Amino acid sequence: MDRDELERQIQELRRRISELEEQRRQLERQLAEARTEAAMVPPTSEEELTQTLARMFSRFARLLQAEVCFFFVHRTDEDVLVLHPPAIGIEFLKLGAVGTAPKEGLIWSVFTQRVPVIVNDLRESRYPDIHTLQEAGIRNAILVPLMWDKRDEEQRVVERKAIGVLAVANKRRGLPFTEEDRRILEILARQSASVIAGAQIYIELRERAEQLERAFESVMAGVILVNLNGKIGLINQTALQAFCQNTDGNVVGKPYTQVVTHEKVRSLLATALSERAEIVDEVEITQPEEHIYRVQTGLVRDEFGNPTGVIALFTDITEIRRLERMKTEFVSTVSHELRTPLTSIKGFIATLLEDREGYFDAETRYEFYQIIDQETDRLRRLIEDLLNLSRIERGVALQPNWQRVDLEKVIDRVLAIQRSYTDKHQLIKDVPEPLPFIVADEDKVDGILTNLVNNAIKYSPDGGEVRVRAVRENNSILLSVSDQGIGIPKDKLHKIFEKFERIDTKETRAAGGTGIGLYLVKHLVELHEGQIWAESEGVGKGSTFYVRLPIYPKRAKDEGYFFDDVERHLHPVSEDLKGATW
Repeated sequence: MDRDELERQIQELRRRISELEEQRRQLERQLAEARTEAAMVPPTSEEELTQTLARMFSRFARLLQAEVCFFFVHRTDEDVLVLHPPAIGIEFLKLGAVGTAPKEGLIWSVFTQRVPVIVNDLRESRYPDIHTLQEAGIRNAILVPLMWDKRDEEQRVVERKAIGVLAVANKRRGLPFTEEDRRILEILARQSASVIAGAQIYIELRERAEQLERAFESVMAGVILVNLNGKIGLINQTALQAFCQNTDGNVVGKPYTQVVTHEKVRSLLATALSERAEIVDEVEITQPEEHIYRVQTGLVRDEFGNPTGVIALFTDITEIRRLERMKTEFVSTVSHELRTPLTSIKGFIATLLEDREGYFDAETRYEFYQIIDQETDRLRRLIEDLLNLSRIERGVALQPNWQRVDLEKVIDRVLAIQRSYTDKHQLIKDVPEPLPFIVADEDKVDGILTNLVNNAIKYSPDGGEVRVRAVRENNSILLSVSDQGIGIPKDKLHKIFEKFERIDTKETRAAGGTGIGLYLVKHLVELHEGQIWAESEGVGKGSTFYVRLPIYPKRAKDEGYFFDDVERHLHPVSEDLKGATW
């Protein structure tokens, strides 16, 4: 080799060394950019995470001269590796077939073994997930585990765990991936793992905080947390609306004395803060509606057990107090309702027993016996109502005794009995067309009508017309009982079928009643798969109660009760089909 040739080769080597140095400096710059991006504040949403990773993965692909970059993330709750956006250089949907890495696949092996793998010809792989990647257009790839180092305050690694798998694929110009590519990708994977782990922790914490905030706001009870310095730490919407007037909603950090306008609540909070005591009391509000709250305060402590504030929980017990009051009134009313017929029965029997000389003639005695009989029936109905109420309260179903029922006869019988109780009312039966037999429990239908007609008489103290109407509508019978009595306020129409519910007026108090009649009627109607509702134009304008009963309840059929004649009324055979031979 002559001198000129040697110098030419030296020059070529120098040029090559210079190019390699420039490539090294370029790689160092790109690695520095990747580290800088990884060191930024972690993304705070899934969208931001995807955008950040898209920029990082695009840089990784350029750095390694790869066309494709994607990754799998580990879901600890299900213990699976799931393909996660973004995917660079390939449509995400094309990789969808390997959306969850199979545990017998190479991707799962890289994750569990924490060992990177280079596959320069996917056709030679025996793993199912690699075959799926090949079908998606992947020729060769590097798979490296995403390792995240959890560090303490002194930046010492206290835990190292795999959170996923990072992949780059399809080396440009058909070249194979090298060990140098693998080493660089491992460095990049550690940086991206920090971004992914940090973002996941932040997003998870934020989602938990939002979930707690939603739960806090949706709690029906009012909650107020006051720090020891007297400033509001937390308050939910329920407490704001009940105890804080004329506030803009932004009250956290303000003194509770400026926020809480309810005098007794301020006093309770002051006592709890000064005495650091747990208090149980009740407070009432009248605006915007009347409510009674049970207040319970407690101390909030830090991790060392030192008090940091006071929390007050306000539980709405308005309904409980209303039911307690109604039950008390119910007991008093029932006592009165029981005493009234007993007093009447006792009085007339005593009168008859004292008449040893035959002072009363046969007609008068018969009249006394009728009164005793009526009062006994009244007493029996009241006792049956109480027993039925007890069964319903205990969850014991009232079993219907299904039978064919002639509804017109039931109406006639009920009206005849009720006429004996009044001489001020005109009881009218209004049945425009003959009614078909229905399948029902006759005693319970009798009880429904008796209660509604008796109420119509009772709540029409000045007399008037009580009309019982019944018409067929398709496969049901629509019953109505209307009166010209004291009426029902429109805002009470939806409440009158509730247990113990009574409209509290001078007229209703004079009429008496236990407040369970309509509650039981509704239950009996629904037992027949029927519907009940009431209509009224208001106080003093009368009312109408409607009951819709099916002609043949499905429940009766399901329980094995078959009545062919009732079925024929529902599904009459066509004249053209009668006598036909098949």
